[in-house]
Amino acid sequence: MSDDPYAAIAPYYDLEHGDFDADVELYLGYASMIGSPILELGCGSGRLLVPLAQAGHDVSGIDSSAAMIELAHKRLAAEGLSRVDARIGDMRVIDGYDDSHFRMVFAAFNSFLHLETREEQLAALAAARRVLHHNGLLIVDVFQPTPAVLQNLDDQFRLDGQWVLPNGERIDRMSSWRLHVAEQRIETTLFYDRLLPTGELRRTVASYVTRYVHRFEMEGLLSEAGFELEGIYGSYQLEPLDDSSRTMIFVAHRR
Repeated sequence: MSDDPYAAIAPYYDLEHGDFDADVELYLGYASMIGSPILELGCGSGRLLVPLAQAGHDVSGIDSSAAMIELAHKRLAAEGLSRVDARIGDMRVIDGYDDSHFRMVFAAFNSFLHLETREEQLAALAAARRVLHHNGLLIVDVFQPTPAVLQNLDDQFRLDGQWVLPNGERIDRMSSWRLHVAEQRIETTLFYDRLLPTGELRRTVASYVTRYVHRFEMEGLLSEAGFELEGIYGSYQLEPLDDSSRTMIFVAHRR
């Protein structure tokens, strides 16, 4: 497996995720309440950095993928936001920032799950606590691993989307998953097929591993890292978490 699986994914990432905005108002709302500076862990292509910066917040982002940070720089520059600090970084250590610097630290859209072990996840939470202001907030958004969701992931292969580019190329994205329940790990393999106007087909393959967490496990991780929960929600509208919730949003402050 490549050290940076997103190097292969990056050219196609925003085709699927670039317009996703269901969570934007959630982070804008908390940012307006708590203030800045703000740090996003696993900022990807800068999807959330842009609206936060456009709202006047001092925002930074780190991502372990150089390819994704390059995308973020291009997106920010296109919006005239080149002063936003988006850099290559490891959320397990979060170096280069002063202690207690950020008013808000967040990991959106399952970014936290790219930490493949409990120890890595705990290290990331401890690092987030170190750079978080004593009156600041931590927000972590992960999917809820219900039995139905996990069953739907295991040993599946599907077509996720098709896009036609202005130059006439067609992109088909397919994915397969392999579930390892005992380790709470999901092996994901993505296939990007490019059908050129000439009829030539080119395939790009990328793989990565995520480790899902259950509700009370996440509560335990937060507590062990020195956080106290303010709320757990089941939607971006901050509805209560229940059996039908697709996401789990944890909001916590330093203890």
